[in-house]
Amino acid sequence: MSHLDKFAPDTLSVAEYEHWIVTVRGKQVTAGDLVVLPRVPYERFVEIQPAAAIELVSVLGRVEGVALGPLRADRVNIVAAMMKDPFVHFHFFPRFDGAVDRFGDRWIDEDWPRAITLRDVDTSPEVLAQVRGFYAEQLGSSD
Repeated sequence: MSHLDKFAPDTLSVAEYEHWIVTVRGKQVTAGDLVVLPRVPYERFVEIQPAAAIELVSVLGRVEGVALGPLRADRVNIVAAMMKDPFVHFHFFPRFDGAVDRFGDRWIDEDWPRAITLRDVDTSPEVLAQVRGFYAEQLGSSD
């Protein structure tokens, strides 16, 4: 079993790069949550090779640009908890100061203005598909 399997890149991937894969987070806490995953399961940050580190900055910048631009988020939180899944990866949360209508649903950022709380949220396959389509289009995926 690959370290990526839990994140369902076959069905939730929105962009793939040489060292990193961006997927929709299957449990949307806020509208448009993503996970940035390494192709190699690094256990510690110090293991990340320079080329992968440089690419990570670029990938996070692109994702942040989409969240703050077309998605119209007020801020973003990037969390590297690495507890349940003990390898380097990043949960990306667009943050909204107030209720927003996105992806066919109304979203309220219950944690605003505090740091995001990682929690399991039932998210319909339809919403996940809309989030995936939005980011794939914005990040230039060919899917």
